[in-house]
Amino acid sequence: MESYTALRRSSLKKDHTKFTIVCGILIMIIAVVFSDYIFVALGAVVVYVALYSKDVVIDDKGMTTHYNAIFYNKSRTYPFSEFSELRVVSSMPTETVIGFVRKGMNTNCIFTADDAESIIDLALEHNPRIHITEVQARRRPGR
Repeated sequence: MESYTALRRSSLKKDHTKFTIVCGILIMIIAVVFSDYIFVALGAVVVYVALYSKDVVIDDKGMTTHYNAIFYNKSRTYPFSEFSELRVVSSMPTETVIGFVRKGMNTNCIFTADDAESIIDLALEHNPRIHITEVQARRRPGR
């Protein structure tokens, strides 16, 4: 049984998790010094959100999303039969964005180009009625 894990972020984007955690801790320290407990809670929320992670795994069962946080762990699995369309965006040669459309809602996931081809084949194998759509990458304004 093969499984493919989505990338957490594009290789073009920087990871600011450590910086965000440091900022959240600084907010809490400054809030304690000034006795502002609303900002202590705000700093705790910033740290909590920075530690939150979401992992998407594609395998024979379908798409499984794992939500991992400090106090909250949950998994949801959607079989391929629930997806009506796959929207494929190949904007880079190394990465491909696949949008899984279920009940009109689109869930975008970033995969390596090799994994994306295997995922499309796996989806067609488990749901021959699924529609594959090649979508052009949108250009950002000002670029």
